[in-house]
Amino acid sequence: MPAAQDLPAEPMHATRTLSDNVYRWLRDQIVLGKIGPNEPLVEAVIAEKLQVSRTPIRESLQRLAADGLIVSHRRRWIVRQHDRDEIVAIYEVRMALESFAARFACQRATDAELAAIAAHCDSWSTGGPPDAFVVFNDRFHHLIVEAAHNPRLARVIEQNHLYSFNEQVAAQYRPDEITASQSEHQDLVTALRARDADRAADLSRRHAEEALGLILTRLF
Repeated sequence: MPAAQDLPAEPMHATRTLSDNVYRWLRDQIVLGKIGPNEPLVEAVIAEKLQVSRTPIRESLQRLAADGLIVSHRRRWIVRQHDRDEIVAIYEVRMALESFAARFACQRATDAELAAIAAHCDSWSTGGPPDAFVVFNDRFHHLIVEAAHNPRLARVIEQNHLYSFNEQVAAQYRPDEITASQSEHQDLVTALRARDADRAADLSRRHAEEALGLILTRLF
């Protein structure tokens, strides 16, 4: 278990507090499935493992509760288990938000940003492992959201990605599913570079819709 100064596994920022770092580390543990649904989060245990006081732990747990990642159960925090209806609702929101992000990217992205999105899409090597595709896929969609130039929209979209079922299913992609997803990425890049906002929005919505279908098939 890493010490507090090593939290999280991303660059530290001068304006980031210890509470921010503890929050991000705990969030990643939950999102990546290292702390599973219904597992308890005990302040004293976490504080000892991370070598920090209980105050940043308590603040972080409150933030995770606000994110919908943990819930209070019998006077303790546990990782939330999302049911089918909740997952559908989350993905319906994603369909709407990511569709708008693609539309705004067509309208607002610089040529350099669109070129960077295309270059990243082209960087995927056929036959790569599912876990590598998860990282590649997250970066691809992050670049599109950044190119939409709406920080508030970006924050809400990020929050809707912070669920373990996203990583759980993506890490199980079959080779044919990775190929199909990458083909959709390439179609989306074409629409973005053509600045075809209607097509880009529709492709983005359908991409999220198909991801939902896969989750419901694999998890329920």
